[in-house]
Amino acid sequence: MKAISRAAAARATIMLSAVAGGFTGCIAGSLATTTGPRPAGSRWSIAPRQSAHVGEEVHFDFVLHNGAGSMVSPLGVADYCVASIGSYRVEAVPDDTGHFAFSFRLDRASPGDEITVEVTAYQQRGRRDFVQVGGQWLEAQSPFAELDKPVARASVRLAIYQSKVSLRIARPPDDLDPQTGVLRLIRMGGSATSVYIDRPGRPGFRLAGPGQVGYYEVDYEPSGDEVNVTGVTEFTFTIHDVGGQRHTVSAQLETP
Repeated sequence: MKAISRAAAARATIMLSAVAGGFTGCIAGSLATTTGPRPAGSRWSIAPRQSAHVGEEVHFDFVLHNGAGSMVSPLGVADYCVASIGSYRVEAVPDDTGHFAFSFRLDRASPGDEITVEVTAYQQRGRRDFVQVGGQWLEAQSPFAELDKPVARASVRLAIYQSKVSLRIARPPDDLDPQTGVLRLIRMGGSATSVYIDRPGRPGFRLAGPGQVGYYEVDYEPSGDEVNVTGVTEFTFTIHDVGGQRHTVSAQLETP
């Protein structure tokens, strides 16, 4: 996935055009994502509106259909697809099942940004219109070249958000020892991430206080791979005070 211009993008209320009209005949395109919301038990979402987390790796699945919902094989119809993701370009070829699959990690997105993903399927005519050279996509220019034929397309607008862990701990008789704190984020399936106090070169949770009201404040902004794509993520914060007493707070973090 390489940049083709300087602009980068992403944002926090998403609009998805899962199915768009095709360019030729009755062929149309359908685009699904692994971000949410999505039906319970399903990996894919074609909801009209979606959200994606900062740093989330979003997987996409593009297929051709006949306008009535029946999938059409790309064989002899479309040779590859191009995904324009903000300022980035991604190309994908169909797999053995006729699906065009690709992914994109939203590492450069910021909360409140917005990114449009537009996917177009092409029938190749001679040499492809773009080639990747030295990490950059360059247009293959030739006065004799015939442009590849667009067959169908679909688009989705992703709205980027940032989840946040925020909790309070009442001040105990002995002050808390920040170096003993551990924040554990527990995802579906039981996999977990342990986060420690923020340090230079190692981002982590921030501990402030105790304030005038007698509470410590704990804050942390997880990355996209530390929380569930949708639903809730369980988290537990454990810390000891200077007297050796253990203190634990558990809660849930909601994601769209």
